[in-house]
Amino acid sequence: MIASQLINEQLSPLRISDSVDAALSFMINQGVTELPLIDQKQLWNYVRLQQLATLPKEQKLGEAIAKHPFPPSARSNQHLYELVPILAANELSIIAVTDAELNVIGMIEQKTINKVIAESFTYRGMGAILVLKMSDRDFAPSQLARWVEENGAKILGLMINHADQGMLRVNIKLNTTSVKNILATLSRQDIEVEHVFMADDYDENDTKAFDMVFKFLDL
Repeated sequence: MIASQLINEQLSPLRISDSVDAALSFMINQGVTELPLIDQKQLWNYVRLQQLATLPKEQKLGEAIAKHPFPPSARSNQHLYELVPILAANELSIIAVTDAELNVIGMIEQKTINKVIAESFTYRGMGAILVLKMSDRDFAPSQLARWVEENGAKILGLMINHADQGMLRVNIKLNTTSVKNILATLSRQDIEVEHVFMADDYDENDTKAFDMVFKFLDL
């Protein structure tokens, strides 16, 4: 899924001509902690609710908040997995979607991305989730898929996070709850399996596993 498919049509940006007091009321009414700030249609910066509380109420946002030389944003054709590190690096819960001229064409909430990712990991109900730790030099999605398919299964979802330096944590959603043979194959390839969730043939699996994985992924 790409950014243009995740835009929340109910959200509106703030304008540099808005007063601090008006922006506070608007953000509270929309139930958000930050919003993009625009000049005409151009992305100027982001406004945070906590920041506004310290500013004079009658001051204009364009005077109170400096123009960001390179404001973080998403392009309409970016994949949702590309948006996660942008949000995280800038500590945002909302990101502006812009065109090539940095004109804001919409906004995406982090909770929308989290929901889509969560649903991808629960696609078609039951299916085991494996959490692997491996060197970024050794990571090859096609190779992982081949090892899984050699055991009669398929990968339905893949999510990658940085672990230690030079290491990746790879979260795989399978179309099967039988993982014994897959784990044996990964072991032969010296792939470290940190966690296994929702598997029928894995001793440590229990009813709490599903909640644990989403806590682990910080969703």
